[in-house]
Amino acid sequence: MPTLTRPRVKSRITRKPRSPLWRLRMLQLLFLLFFVAIAIRLYYLQIYMGDKLKHKAFIQRQQNNILVHRGTITDRHGLPLAIDTTRYDVYIHKDLLKIPKLQASSILAEITRQKEDTILSMLENSYPIVTPARHIEAGAADELAKLNWTGLDIVARPFRHYPEGHLAAHVLGYVNFDALGQGGIEQKLEEDLKDTGDVPKPQLDGRGHPIVVLDNKMATNASPPIGSYVELTIDNYLQHLAEKELEAMVRHSCAQRGTAIILEPSSGEILAWANYPFYDPNHYAKYPFSYTKNFAMVDVYQPGSTFKILTVSSALDAGTINEHSTFLDSSGLTIGNRTIHNHDGGHGVLDLLHFFIHSSNVVAGKIALTMTPKQFYERLRNFGIGRPTGMDLPGESAGILTKYKYWQPLDLATTGFGQGMVAVTPLQLVAAVGAVANNGTYMQPHIIKRIYDPVSGVTKKWTPVKTHQVISSKTARLVTDLLARNIAMGSQIAGQVPGYSVAGKTGTAQKPIQGGHGYMAGQTIASFIGYFPSQNPQLLCLVVVDGPQTDGRWGNTVAGPVFNAIATEAARYLGIPPDPQLLKNDKHPKSDFIPPSVKYKEELAKKENPFESR
Repeated sequence: MPTLTRPRVKSRITRKPRSPLWRLRMLQLLFLLFFVAIAIRLYYLQIYMGDKLKHKAFIQRQQNNILVHRGTITDRHGLPLAIDTTRYDVYIHKDLLKIPKLQASSILAEITRQKEDTILSMLENSYPIVTPARHIEAGAADELAKLNWTGLDIVARPFRHYPEGHLAAHVLGYVNFDALGQGGIEQKLEEDLKDTGDVPKPQLDGRGHPIVVLDNKMATNASPPIGSYVELTIDNYLQHLAEKELEAMVRHSCAQRGTAIILEPSSGEILAWANYPFYDPNHYAKYPFSYTKNFAMVDVYQPGSTFKILTVSSALDAGTINEHSTFLDSSGLTIGNRTIHNHDGGHGVLDLLHFFIHSSNVVAGKIALTMTPKQFYERLRNFGIGRPTGMDLPGESAGILTKYKYWQPLDLATTGFGQGMVAVTPLQLVAAVGAVANNGTYMQPHIIKRIYDPVSGVTKKWTPVKTHQVISSKTARLVTDLLARNIAMGSQIAGQVPGYSVAGKTGTAQKPIQGGHGYMAGQTIASFIGYFPSQNPQLLCLVVVDGPQTDGRWGNTVAGPVFNAIATEAARYLGIPPDPQLLKNDKHPKSDFIPPSVKYKEELAKKENPFESR
């Protein structure tokens, strides 16, 4: 019997729709993750990175708007040489200005003391923002603020002022339009002069207005913080003295330029450093680079006979000569196919004293030849020749001292009288001869005495003085005695300071042809270096006059009077006691000597100054 099967009927059971709860749960999860991410981010920003970001915000609120005054630079007695004041720049947003341009230019010209036509042309040009006046005084800024013009902005700026004008300008340097130090102390101590230490600084918004911060560490006033003060070794009075006498002689002799450096041998402190031509750092943009650079530590020259001090000191210390050595000063010294001559012929047999008196190039060459090139080279390096002195100013030249392995016998001989394989800066020569004056101990010359906090008065930095023994004290005393007797017994003008025994040496160096061989005819560099009292040297002074055209072009007659004037007045000013016996027996009474600044006063008053700013 067939099995009956029911036909399959498709089930049509209707299921209940799935609840939308899962969507709600997904949405809740997403919100949870979002808030967790925010919490993590807030933790990262406020807790983990909080201090760092707070500091960055603090810096951001200061770096563009904060008015920070550079520290003052003073001489050794605290007299200001460079100070910061607040001046104001004026900006006009022309689209916002509601006042007629002609009326605005008239009012602005009267208050800022500018030309009305100049301001009007600014207001009529195509630039949206113009600057009709810069560095105006506070009084003028207050008058402009009272106008309450829309579109008129007055912005406070730090303004560097040099109250003494050109005094010590090459030492100080200047601050450019971007408030950055250029040259001298201003460049060397840029960070220190702007370093306000822990002094609280106000925070400012984008418009320069103070932000109230609930932090008792923040300053409640907006007075500009001040950077570190710098005290120099320079003496204001001696600097004036050196500049005055140097200027008179450079102008009288129609020279190209000159320098005078006064050093205290026992400490390496520079008491005065004059370069001429001068420049005024208040108006630095008016002067070419040749005026603003400190050529006395940048440019080199062949020193000539003043270098003989180092030649004799080196040979004595090397033991190749002694105090009793003598040399034949013939009419010439032939080496290979070249002959060395003196300017005044031969003088027969000379001991070391009469070698200095006659300043014989022939004998200087013979003394140098007693040493090997290596011996002479190493001793000159020890004197600091051919390397920077370490002066605390930027841009110092290392000078030139060719490696001894390249020296020929002629080079050795000519280097003995300051030519040949050597060229120095005046600063290097001062430091080297200073070692002879200081019993053979080299003192690194320096110009910075200390850096200190103006608020607390606490000294932050002292200038470290590096020393080393160059020659024995016995050699130094012998050379000093020879140099002092050279001045006392010689007929020269240079070094004749009433009442004082001066140890010194003149130099009249030829000027080499630039980019060629040989020397320029009729062109010399006249110099004199001396220190006194010779028994206990307290001051050393180098005077260099480049390219004199009068007074025979000699170191004795050009540089000598400048040294005498500086030394005579410096001794009086510093209270260096004279030797009563020397004062009594002096062949050159004080009344006979006239300083260049007095002697040539009327002449220079009638003569046009070629070094005036352009």
